[in-house]
Amino acid sequence: MVFQAPKLRIIYLLISIFLLLINPCATQIFFNYTDFSQTIKNKPINRTGNATILGSVIQLTPDEVDNWGRATYSEQMHLWDEKSGKVANFTSNFSFIIDSQGKDRYSDGITFFLSTPNFPDPRPTDGAGLGLVSRKQMGQPSFLAANKFVAVEFDTFQNEEFDQPNLVSEHVGININNMMSQTSTPWYCTIKENRTYSASINYDASTQNLSVTFTGFNYDNTTIQQHLSLVINLTDHLPESVEFGFSASTGLISELHILSTWSFESTSPSTIQQSPAPSVEKNKDEPKTKLVVGLSLGACILIIGLLLVCFVYGKKRREGKGEKEEGLVSNKEGT
Repeated sequence: MVFQAPKLRIIYLLISIFLLLINPCATQIFFNYTDFSQTIKNKPINRTGNATILGSVIQLTPDEVDNWGRATYSEQMHLWDEKSGKVANFTSNFSFIIDSQGKDRYSDGITFFLSTPNFPDPRPTDGAGLGLVSRKQMGQPSFLAANKFVAVEFDTFQNEEFDQPNLVSEHVGININNMMSQTSTPWYCTIKENRTYSASINYDASTQNLSVTFTGFNYDNTTIQQHLSLVINLTDHLPESVEFGFSASTGLISELHILSTWSFESTSPSTIQQSPAPSVEKNKDEPKTKLVVGLSLGACILIIGLLLVCFVYGKKRREGKGEKEEGLVSNKEGT
């Protein structure tokens, strides 16, 4: 049996519907940069301030005073959908270096952030805002209302204006439109020793949980995993589409900030299936049941569609054969 083009298009459509039913969460953005020199040829990373590509890495700031730099992805992320109220999940994995190059005093740190698109430069430049905002901008309610951000900071200097009095200089915090962290924890790092750190930032829209896993070092120099999390409804603090990436700064004292690798993945809020936070009373087999129902429904639609195509094709073939036979009879009668 040979299917003509219109019939093939019908089959492809049915297969697409089937695949959509079994995989409703479409990936919106995905990339994995292990060598930033390739971003010049492919999807570029936007760099502002003192950020520059050096070989395979991005230097966000040199080890010089009063510097700032940012590196953001060239496309905005559709974070949430106003019509449906659905929010995207995302995961950002990256490795980085903060190095004082042997100095005992250093500042200021690096952030991963989501913000209003076209986020303004920090003016005038100072280290306290970690390359996101300046002290002057932080004191302007109108600026903060128009330019929103959520950031995870890897801070190496205690600023009296923003940090808790009992907080150590090196800490990790989650910031919401403010450089004073909503939650924070000490970071067991060794900035003087030129070490590479890894971090994974994940947002689960169903539980509204923003979680951070990052590496530190014990006193015996063994690597440890540290954790921080915050329940936050991102729709209350950010616009539907956001720019995202990294920032860093130095102040009156300095350190080197390097972004070594970065991978990122987010789902599309228009297709994601979201549910309330899981409860211990829920049936453990519920996800399996939903999967079986989805697969069964998709398979039924596909089979019915194929049978319909075969029926239509067979009917047309029989009609064509009948017309040929009638033509032969007419020819015989004519002779």
